[in-house]
Amino acid sequence: MRALFLGSFAANQAAGITRHLEAALEVEIHADERGPAAAAALEMAEIVVSGAWTRHYPPAPRLKLLQVPLAGIDQIDLAALPKGVAVCNAYGHEPAIGEFAILAMLAWRHRLFEVAGSFRAGSWEWSPLAGGRRRGELGGSTVGIVGLGRIGVEVAWRAAAFGCRVLAANRTPRERPPSVERLYALADLDAMLKESDIVVLSCALTPQTKGLIDASRLAAMKRDAYLINLARGPVADEDALYRALADGVIGGAALDTWWRYPNAQEPQPRPSRHPFHELANVLMTPHCSPWTEGTVARRSRDIARNLDRFAHGEPVANLVIET
Repeated sequence: MRALFLGSFAANQAAGITRHLEAALEVEIHADERGPAAAAALEMAEIVVSGAWTRHYPPAPRLKLLQVPLAGIDQIDLAALPKGVAVCNAYGHEPAIGEFAILAMLAWRHRLFEVAGSFRAGSWEWSPLAGGRRRGELGGSTVGIVGLGRIGVEVAWRAAAFGCRVLAANRTPRERPPSVERLYALADLDAMLKESDIVVLSCALTPQTKGLIDASRLAAMKRDAYLINLARGPVADEDALYRALADGVIGGAALDTWWRYPNAQEPQPRPSRHPFHELANVLMTPHCSPWTEGTVARRSRDIARNLDRFAHGEPVANLVIET
């Protein structure tokens, strides 16, 4: 059975995954998904590991399993896949993102970058020895989580452990975990936003959640509220969020997901058409919250097990859809 690691993202993870394989798969790795060698490999592969699939890809007549080495499948054009293909995704990133959310909360409450930058510049303005400014604390804050899936649950129990009151809103009904004080329907999101000191976006990007955090919802938040976007950039309205941050409608934001990403034509783009980088109340990171050694290790093992399951004729895990 032939397995193809296709595209640069999958190719970079191939070594970590293949070292855990038990099945005797013939493995090919092609970082360039549109080259002639990749086209020849696609014609023979029963398994493809790839983070993207478009209608421009060469035919894959034998393909039966598309293993996406990510949780999101928004880069997969399902209509372009052959019929009868099982599409599976991968997780293992939840602990990393949960920790990242707490990191952003602590940095905001304790004004970490302001304190460190000020002192590096020679000022003692934050020191009690100079009658310094006081910082906040995370404990006692109300954290509202939008999307109580795998990531939201990880954020919730960590925030509760820091002494936060945790609220959550979810698209579909689910059991309320002990770390969450109250669970709202998404239709009641505004009520949750009004109570939250910190709002964490951890929901999937769907037609229902695109632009979910718009101008009216930003206006409903507290003036000193802090928004952390770990979901997808378009869950927040780009224009409205920039304006709210620039005008002080909310206190600040930590943004790890964006509206623009690198591509072949623009390998180093600004992540938005607005100059978020000029706003002092914004912490910007390049969609790196999931990317830790632990995430890679967990995913590598899980993907290898799934390829083994498929090769042995067993039911696959994390099946998203079968075309």
